Amino acid sequence: MVKKTSSKPKKRRTFAADKHNTKTRTDVVNKSNPFDLHVNRLKHDVLGKRRNYEKGGQPLKSRSRGIEKRKRTLLKELNSVFKKNTFIDYRLGENDPTLTNDEKLMQRLIAERSKTRLGKESRYNLNDEEDLTHYGQSLSKSDELNQKPVVDDYDDDDLNKGRLKSDSFFGGFQNPNDQRKPQSKKEWIEDMIKSTKLDKYERQRENEKVFDLTSNLDEQWKALSKLINVKERQSKDIKETADDFDKLVSSLKFEAKTTGVPVKTIAEREKEAAERLKTLQIAESERMERPTLKSILAKNRPQTHLSVEELDESYYILDGTKRRVTFDDENEADKNGTLPTEETTTDNGDDSTPVDNEEQGDNDDDEEEEEEEAEEKTNGDLVAEFEEIPSSLDILQNRIREDKNTINIIWKRIRDKRLPPIPKVVLSNYFDVLLDYYVSIKPNQVIYNKVSKILLDLLQSINNDQTKANILNRLKQYHVTLSEQIEEEKFCQVDLSFVVFLKLITYLYPTSDFRHPITTPALTLLIQAVHHASLNSLSSCRQALLLIELTKQWISKTTRYVPEVIVLLMKLLQLACPTGKSKHVLSCSSKQSGNNQLIVINKNIDLSKSTKLTVFSDNDLDDDDNDEHLAMILQTCLNSLIDFLNIYQSLSAIVEIAQPFKSLVQTIAETSKCNQISLKSREVLTLIDTIQTTCLTNRKHLEQGKEQTKILRLYEPRFGPVYEGKKNTRLPKEHAERMGLRRKYKRELKSTTRALILDNQFIAREELRQQMEKDTQRKRKVKDILSELSMQEGEYRKLQKTK
Repeated sequence: MVKKTSSKPKKRRTFAADKHNTKTRTDVVNKSNPFDLHVNRLKHDVLGKRRNYEKGGQPLKSRSRGIEKRKRTLLKELNSVFKKNTFIDYRLGENDPTLTNDEKLMQRLIAERSKTRLGKESRYNLNDEEDLTHYGQSLSKSDELNQKPVVDDYDDDDLNKGRLKSDSFFGGFQNPNDQRKPQSKKEWIEDMIKSTKLDKYERQRENEKVFDLTSNLDEQWKALSKLINVKERQSKDIKETADDFDKLVSSLKFEAKTTGVPVKTIAEREKEAAERLKTLQIAESERMERPTLKSILAKNRPQTHLSVEELDESYYILDGTKRRVTFDDENEADKNGTLPTEETTTDNGDDSTPVDNEEQGDNDDDEEEEEEEAEEKTNGDLVAEFEEIPSSLDILQNRIREDKNTINIIWKRIRDKRLPPIPKVVLSNYFDVLLDYYVSIKPNQVIYNKVSKILLDLLQSINNDQTKANILNRLKQYHVTLSEQIEEEKFCQVDLSFVVFLKLITYLYPTSDFRHPITTPALTLLIQAVHHASLNSLSSCRQALLLIELTKQWISKTTRYVPEVIVLLMKLLQLACPTGKSKHVLSCSSKQSGNNQLIVINKNIDLSKSTKLTVFSDNDLDDDDNDEHLAMILQTCLNSLIDFLNIYQSLSAIVEIAQPFKSLVQTIAETSKCNQISLKSREVLTLIDTIQTTCLTNRKHLEQGKEQTKILRLYEPRFGPVYEGKKNTRLPKEHAERMGLRRKYKRELKSTTRALILDNQFIAREELRQQMEKDTQRKRKVKDILSELSMQEGEYRKLQKTK
């Protein structure tokens, strides 16, 4: 029997090796690193909501990608940061492996061309090397192309025009040999266009051939005509008809520009020259005879009183630069409101002499020369030029001895606008001279007032650095003398010029400024003098009171507290109290006050007729009969105390400031034998009591601030107008943009800080790795060197043993 073969193929047996291979292959594909998993915890798990981040990130892969990227960028920069001899290839596309060589060359060529073409417009300019063509013919030969004839579509000489129209639009049917295939409309139109273009091209070629033949014939004819000497006919120029404007211009062109002048004879020229010389001599003599300003001042010196008419008419004689106004007609004078008198007419007749044009021209030339010379002059020359302004104190004093009205005359000259202005250099020099005179004169109220006004006007008109420097130098001199006197005697007795100078500063500069370049150092100098004031005699007490009065003027507006003045007033009042009766005793040096009862009054004195103590009082206070002087000093001391109490009553510490005065003034009121002094002291006591009571009522003691209670933060739900299942985002547009930008900024800041931290970590790891490699290499080299040395030493010892 024959066995039946089964049609099914036999199954292949699976071995363990095959199972193992398939298992490893699938494991490699589906294998995941358990440490490379980043699970994002969901805050609210909502069913049916798709999330892209459910699978979680892969931090190890992202970290490895970041490290590779840093190796390509940061590591290269780290290795070449301090190396100058390294060559880095910055060519375009060199580091891009995807580009071919041709693409790299194309990029570099484009970059080079973009560098050479500067500006936006030049990027479309073509190179000069490239030759542009049109239908195979270069456009550089455009002149030849323009000369050749061009076939026009609308040419009337076209013979085939009618044929084309008849064949195309009217069917033709006249040519029996024409066997057309059936065509569509599109094929028929394309065929027609091709045939018309072919005809046009053929006609163009025929015209070009004809043009070439004619041009060749013309060139041959020109060559033959040169040999035969054929004369060419000159083309007649077409004359254009002249316009009226052209005729007018041509007539003006030939018009005479100058006219003839009759020639003068030699005698006429000599006569004109003699007349000109005579007028010049007359003008020069008038200028020489004209009186100068110095002679005018000398003539007017002996006059004690000057009326307004004299000052206006005959006090100054004007020079040639400025003329007086004169009226030719009486009507003009009446219109201006002035009536001519006999005196004015005579004076004006002398002054207003007619001047020729030539003389006026000479005066102008002289003025220009004088201006040029004035520019070249120095300060000394300017002072010498204006001799009427004294340049030193001696000159001023000599002139004042001759004429007491000298200062007024000089000031009128300075302020006179009709005369040439005086330079600021001369005025500043005169300011210094006048300041010296102010300090050096004896006390005189009239002179002080007059000079101080002039100094103030001068300072306002000049106001330069020289005047400030001069005043500061004087303050420095006073400071040096005061400090030397204090070093020698511990106390000082100021000069009268010092007080006068400080009083002048209060008049010239503001004393209420918090910081001033002149008044601030002057105030410090004044306080130093008050602090070290001597009280040995009545004259020194008067000087101390003058300093106190001056300090009161300085601080009256600012109410600046000066403790030195308060202490000095207390010392003065203590000198008026008998020993052992005052409750408040202030320690006072024997050098400052030798007599502790210097101002004690022993009898009743009437002070109703007594005058106030000022700088200008010439009384000798140190004589034998000095009870009246004692009473005057004590009265001024109490008055100044009242003034200072009124100034300082707004201070919160006025109670403590006025308390020591209370006991001193009370002892004076009880012990003084002068009724007016006792009344004055009681008035001071009442004032102190009222000031203290008002201050104590208004005074608020310092208290420690109460800690503000912190309000508990209450969390309340925020209800929106429409509940949509999410937060209400109906915010203003600007606010929403600002919040979005803020969120973006925070996100970018976080990412940048993280990137910087990772970069720094990478750089630190690389530097550590490089350092470790260098250390291992160094150790290995050291070991090699030591091994070689030990081998050499062994060989050397072997050689020594053999020997």
